[in-house]
Amino acid sequence: MRRKIFERNILFLCEDNACRSQMAEAMAKYLNPPNTRVYSAGLKPSAIPPEVYDVMAEFGVALSKQTSKGLDAVPLDVIDLVVSFGDAATKCDRVPPKTKVEYWSVPDPYAQPENGSAPLASLRLCRDAIDKYVAALFLDHWRNVA
Repeated sequence: MRRKIFERNILFLCEDNACRSQMAEAMAKYLNPPNTRVYSAGLKPSAIPPEVYDVMAEFGVALSKQTSKGLDAVPLDVIDLVVSFGDAATKCDRVPPKTKVEYWSVPDPYAQPENGSAPLASLRLCRDAIDKYVAALFLDHWRNVA
């Protein structure tokens, strides 16, 4: 597969691909930067909780076409950047050595679940933090290709 000069392939990686990496993938696709392909995956994929869909819908970004995926669903050999939530990238021995890795410090809203789910306020804070990180990532990208 031949790649364009400024084409970038970004993977958002977390433990379960159920919340933070899903939010980041949806926001990145919503911004739709030119010549950029966006993926998300989890080390141990699980279902996306309904409240994650809800807080993203509040933001005007739909997750309806996304599903939780494992690393087998991602073409790791063409990934230029892995954005790791938590220490997921350090637990993954399949990331190619030349791939750049960034660690985004966004707390997992499900780390302290109440009744099996994250409170909406925690999910909204997580969503808003990820939105800022994604916007900054692409702003930097657009500056470098202009």
